[in-house]
Amino acid sequence: MNTRTCILTGLMFLIGFGLFACSCPVYKNLEIFQFAEFEQSECVFIGEVLEFNPKEKSYRIKVVDSFKGTENGLIYEGTYDQQCGPTINGFGKWIFYGHADSNGLLRVNECGLTRSFENPVHDFLNFEKFDSEIKKQAQKDLVLEIEKLRGK
Repeated sequence: MNTRTCILTGLMFLIGFGLFACSCPVYKNLEIFQFAEFEQSECVFIGEVLEFNPKEKSYRIKVVDSFKGTENGLIYEGTYDQQCGPTINGFGKWIFYGHADSNGLLRVNECGLTRSFENPVHDFLNFEKFDSEIKKQAQKDLVLEIEKLRGK
């Protein structure tokens, strides 16, 4: 193979690989992101993760505090796209933004704001702070977000 063929083959491979990759936008304004997430979601609620399975990319949750589209006490099973996230990877309380299909399977919004209370930092905001400051800010943002949701 000549050099030109190798380069073209490599570029085609990279372009083809890029078609399967996820590209999440970066937001500079959390309020706009939260508004958009709420509007595009069928279900918005605080849930308790009862089970999660990283191999199957699945989880089971109980609705604790519903803000839109569901009832407290319901239990959902769900799946997520590990490439586009968010990844449900821990027990405890989480805030969920997503859609339920006709079988009751919950799918969180790709590139969305679903996240745990324990670690509410998400990758979709353009933070210009140190790690410790980011986590503190993310905790404050989550508290304000829930207050706003309760006011709707």
